[in-house]
Amino acid sequence: MAEKSDLLRFLQQRREDDTISLADERVAAKLFDCSLRKVEETALNHSILPRRYRRNGLSCRDQLKLLQTRVAIIGCGGLGGRTAELLARLGIGSLSLTDPDTFSESNLNRQNFCTTETLGCHKAEVLAHELQKINPILESTVYISRFGQSVISTADIVIDGLDSTEARRELSRICQEQSKLLIHGAVKGWYGQAGVEHSTTPLITTLYPETTASSAPPKVLPMTVSLIAAIQAAEACKLLLGHASPLTHGWLQCDLLHCDFDTLPLVPPE
Repeated sequence: MAEKSDLLRFLQQRREDDTISLADERVAAKLFDCSLRKVEETALNHSILPRRYRRNGLSCRDQLKLLQTRVAIIGCGGLGGRTAELLARLGIGSLSLTDPDTFSESNLNRQNFCTTETLGCHKAEVLAHELQKINPILESTVYISRFGQSVISTADIVIDGLDSTEARRELSRICQEQSKLLIHGAVKGWYGQAGVEHSTTPLITTLYPETTASSAPPKVLPMTVSLIAAIQAAEACKLLLGHASPLTHGWLQCDLLHCDFDTLPLVPPE
């Protein structure tokens, strides 16, 4: 108890405009022999905001909620990788990063953290390493495999970064069985779509009514990936903080070539 009081006293002495710098947080962690995460939890619990979150415009209570949240990223390529980066910058405390694949040259046009230096490296491992540089309190669990029950069960929200109908339907089934919110995203050329699936809205089976044979990978523009990933991250933030979203009862489709954006009601298949 005395140590906790001393830590809080230190943070209160070092704060400036009710924020604390990352440098002072590191000093506190070393001085009181605790994790950086514990330092930030203590600060947020006492209305002291880590300075790197100041321009988020969220309250300490909201930032603490995000810090204590785990999001599962299923597929760490274009959509999953960019969504994970946005969530790390936002302040999500834990990510489960799942992807069996490695970076290839065809990923360079749209997948963040895919560079000429990371070609051949596992996407999930690279993502975990790079996100740690962005947010040092982030806890990333890496799964170099397909997703499974255990990955989903520990998550508060699941992000769909997959690229096949069969995999999406399987992910949807697992999320439905475990009553997990699933934030869907998909891209093809200039076109993208996004939506939120929960236990009473069969989004995936409505958008993908049956499994189709594998075809050639779709053409994917980097701008479309960035847009849909941003929407997925925004939906995750809203849902975690208790804000309503029209995408819980519908889905968004967008055409960047013609600047068309429509939110459509979800009509379950007959």
